[in-house]
Parts: sequence; structure tokens; C-alpha cells
Amino acid sequence: MEDSSRPASDPRHHFRYSSSSGSIDLPWFLHLDHEDEVVCDVVDGQVVVKSGTLAGLVEQLTRHDRLDAAFNETFLMTFNTFTSASVLFEMLVERFFIKPPDELDEVELQQWVEHKQHAIRLRVVNVLRNWLERFWIEPDNEDTRGFLRHAQTIVKDSPEMMATPTSSHLLTIIDQRLQGHQTMRRLIRTPTSSAPAPVVPKNMKKMKLLDVDPVECARQLTIIESGFHGRIKLSECLNKGWQKRGPDDSDPSTAVNAMILHSNKLANWVAETILNQSNMKKRVAVMKYFVSVADQCRAFNNFATLMSIISGLGLTPVYRLRFTWSQVSRRTLANLDELRHLMGSTRNFVQYRETLRSSAPPCVPFLGIYLTDLTFLDDGIPNHTSTGQINFTKRQKTAEVLHDLQQHQTTPYPFQPVPELQDYLVQGIQAAGDVHDMYERSLDLEPRQHGEEDLPGGQGAGYVATGSHMSSVVIASMVLKS
Repeated sequence: MEDSSRPASDPRHHFRYSSSSGSIDLPWFLHLDHEDEVVCDVVDGQVVVKSGTLAGLVEQLTRHDRLDAAFNETFLMTFNTFTSASVLFEMLVERFFIKPPDELDEVELQQWVEHKQHAIRLRVVNVLRNWLERFWIEPDNEDTRGFLRHAQTIVKDSPEMMATPTSSHLLTIIDQRLQGHQTMRRLIRTPTSSAPAPVVPKNMKKMKLLDVDPVECARQLTIIESGFHGRIKLSECLNKGWQKRGPDDSDPSTAVNAMILHSNKLANWVAETILNQSNMKKRVAVMKYFVSVADQCRAFNNFATLMSIISGLGLTPVYRLRFTWSQVSRRTLANLDELRHLMGSTRNFVQYRETLRSSAPPCVPFLGIYLTDLTFLDDGIPNHTSTGQINFTKRQKTAEVLHDLQQHQTTPYPFQPVPELQDYLVQGIQAAGDVHDMYERSLDLEPRQHGEEDLPGGQGAGYVATGSHMSSVVIASMVLKS
């Protein structure tokens, strides 16, 4: 029932809400309180938030009139880039206890409670539950536990919150966080019966690399690499967290940094293993072996190890072995050229990106691309608009990168680990020397020819640009130190 004492021309009387399903007239008291603090656009018929004040974005997060799941996921994934957990929690609590306008009559108040307050309260509790269950990235320390105890008290002591559906689930999640439980990803389990039988060397005690079947080597390297990738957390990727040093200026200890180190060590191991072969025929055999392993990694969608092997084969001390390379078969060289083309940096790695998008899981993507994209977004796009609003478009682009990274953490490989093989590979990789120390060994194997020039950086150059290709070592170092 409309209030006849309020003229129809009163701008507060109704407002027109536009959505992809059309325009809907709603009473003024059911409109958004901070609607003018958010800038939106319509993309493919969908309303997309471009920027807003913090109050306006929190209102969007808990709207009563519609649910924007994509916005909510982006907000919860990236809010740490523009506010803190404690501020967000207090704003959500304030939003839960929203008060009606004073001038409502009895009928309008009932409509406000039914169509706005109830919906907002349900949204707030669901947002809190979703945040703590799926997007919790706060450090496990006493400050965080104090925050969680405060949140637990607020929920328990509020009859209104306890009366809201899913509040009991929210309390369970808070209790799990207080006990230090980590966010659990829902893994799509692969039946063990579908795992191929491992191909192991006859003598596992005196193993040599060429005794290991290239397919099995690729499988075990893939298991190792996917383990590194699966341990990466959102908190390490936001605000270039992998670059932040500790209080004592120590190197960051994150899963991202561990994977970067593994990538560099793996590339060095490939190069060192080749250079350790004094016999030219054995060097050729090892080169062919690594190309075969890289090709198997491509078949397994393990682009991370693939890139490291290509990088190892492209490191200066190996790349300059012209006579050795001249003895490698055309078929192997053609295969290597295909792999280099796939992982080439041409047009911002367009070939690799297209291949990754069309690859079915399981998959281990090349981390360097994500770190490069995140660094570009963080440094190249302002955090706020010219009007001072939070630039939510930047967060949307960041969330797209993070979502792509995360989606490849949910499906494990159907391979059986072989501990002896993994130990053999890991020990070799970890013991690999620095690439800068390999140059003299390379010169011993093939002395510098007349007219041969050092590549940029001189004898100490640790990598080589092979046409349009960029070494993962280069990318990892560039992203880590930028």
C-alpha cells in the first residue's frame, strides 16, 4: 500500500532498478543506500562493477535484491589489497544490523523487513561463511586468533545472527580456523586403478639417468612439480607477496619462491647433467633424453617442467656446444623446436596461453606467466580511480589470474609415486650447481672457436635468448627481483 500523504513526484517514492532481465520499479526504501558510490557498466547484458567506495562495495557484496556471485568471489579473493580483515568484519556486522528509515509506516516497515533486512542478514552470514571457508588467507598467529575469537563471540552473543540459517556452519568454520585448520580444496579424486603401472629400472640401487624410462621420469617430475604448484596460496600472490622479505631481510619463504627455486634448479640440473658427459656421444644421448622427457611433459600438460627443461637446454654453457648439437638427430631437433615454439614468448606467450586454455585437467601451468601477469597488474594499473574510488576493475583482472592458477590445483595426476626414483631426481636437482660456474666446463668440452663471441653478460651469462624464446630462469629472476 502506498502512502497517499507522500506525493508521487517525491524522488524517494520509487526508483527504477535496471538489470539484465529488465527494469523493475521498487519503493524508495528498498533501494541501495550507497548506490551513488559505485560505478557500474553493462557488459554482455550483465552489470559489472568498475569502482566504488568501500561502503559501496560492501553493500554490493550483500545486496538484498540480487546475488552477483562473480563479484562476490572477486571481492573475497582480493579485498586484502584495499582493506583489512578486521575492517571488513566490522562493516559486515554493521551491515547485518542495518536499521530501517525512521519515516516508514507500518506497512512499509513490514515490506522493508521482509524484502531487505532478512535478505541482507542472510547474505552477510553467507558471505562470512564463504570468506572463512574458501578465501581465508590470514596468517596463523595470535592476532588472527584474537580476531577469530572476537568474531565467534559476536556471532554467539547475537540472537539475530544465531537465528539466521547457516550460522551454525559459520561457527563450525570459525572453530576450525581457531584450531589452525587450513583451507581445504575440493580435489577431484582419480581412481587409483586408472594409474598406469610405473616403469622402473632393473637396478634401483645403482641408478643412472639413462636407465630411467623417459616416460617414467616425466611422470615422477610431474608429481613433484604438481606438489609445488598445489601448495601455492592466494596470500602469496596478492600484493606481490612472493617478493616481501622478512623482518630480518630474509628471503620470502613461500610456496611460490619454492617453485621458482625448483624451476631454476631443474634447469641447472639439465645443463649440468649434459656438461658432466665428457664423451660427446653421451652428451648427445643425454640431450635427446631430456627432449624426450620434455615431450612427455607436454603430453601430460606439465608445462612447468617442460619450460625448465627447455630453459636448461638453452642455457649458455649448453647452447654454445655447436659441435655436440650438430650430432643431434634432425628428428630430435625438430621436436625441440616445436616445444620451444609452444613455450615461446612471442606475442606474450600466445601459443602457450591458447594451449593451456584448451588443456583438460590435470595440468601444471608455467608459474612465470602468472607472476609476470600479476606484477604487470599490480604495477601498471592504479589502485584507485581519479575520483578516489577503489579500482575494482583491477581486482577483477587480478582475480581472473588467481582463479586460473587455482583451477589447476584441484585435479591430481593419476600417477603412482616411486619414492626411489623421486629421491634420485630430487637429490640431483638440489645438488645442481650455479649456471655461472658451468661456463668453464663448457669451454673445456668445446673450446671457443675463432669468431665466437660471448653473449650479453660475457662468460658469466647465465642464460641465452634463443630467438623469440625466454628462459624460465630469466622470467623467475625478473619477477622475483622487480
